[in-house]
Amino acid sequence: MGYRIPVDADGWNEAWKARQARRDAPHGADFWDERAKSFTTKDAPGCYTDQFLQMAAVRPGETVFDMGCGTGNLAVPLGAAGHEVCAADFSPVMLDRLREELRHQGITCVRPVQLSWEDDWAAHGIEAQSFDVCVASRSIATADLGDALAKLTAVARRRACITLACGISPRIDDGMLRAIGIEAPPAYDFIYALAILHARGFLPELRYISTERRDTFATFDEAYRKYATMVEAVMRDESPERARVLERLRAWLDRELTGQDGALTLRQPRQVPWAFISWDRSAQSA
Repeated sequence: MGYRIPVDADGWNEAWKARQARRDAPHGADFWDERAKSFTTKDAPGCYTDQFLQMAAVRPGETVFDMGCGTGNLAVPLGAAGHEVCAADFSPVMLDRLREELRHQGITCVRPVQLSWEDDWAAHGIEAQSFDVCVASRSIATADLGDALAKLTAVARRRACITLACGISPRIDDGMLRAIGIEAPPAYDFIYALAILHARGFLPELRYISTERRDTFATFDEAYRKYATMVEAVMRDESPERARVLERLRAWLDRELTGQDGALTLRQPRQVPWAFISWDRSAQSA
């Protein structure tokens, strides 16, 4: 029997769940607590945030619910612009970093809340239609995509906006893989979100955010270890071919790494595209 394309929202969500079951389990709060201690964005300064906020089109005076806020990539500039923001994340250390930045900038209209996708949002004061705009920026790491989208839609009075990866993974350099002869399919995570929303009667809009990341390394070995981890995430078996691929990786790094400001970096920044999906509660198909 051939593969059947899902015909409704539940079918697309079950397909998402099956896909997630084949992946490594999402990182928990402990992982992100540790990351938060040295958390910085490697995107070009302002690039991702500026594009996201421009596309989100939050109107003056509107309130915002920021799910998976991290250290405040969106919450801080929204608060600085005068919007009342509820900034939610399941990592207490991320929220501590956010509070520090809010104090530093004197922003008082952002309220941090410890919350996960799986929690009872109403029990934390996140009620139906309680915010004008809901956003989830690079933060949907859940086995139940349909439930996550339903929660955002329920809380939004006017509009919801999310970003999902549209490459293999934001942690993997697609260009490097192609250069050393590895063909790995993109994740297409955003397709599932579009299909679920459309099946529920919404008319989601798709745009793209293009970002560049310039990773830096103290030594060649550090760069090799990072990129070897990317290769191993795609080639999980211990085949002789993987050993040959890792040798090609060494040769590629020899060609592509260059010195800059006392560190090593790639000659060309790593390209990381994101799918930006937005939908208005009032814009639904017949």
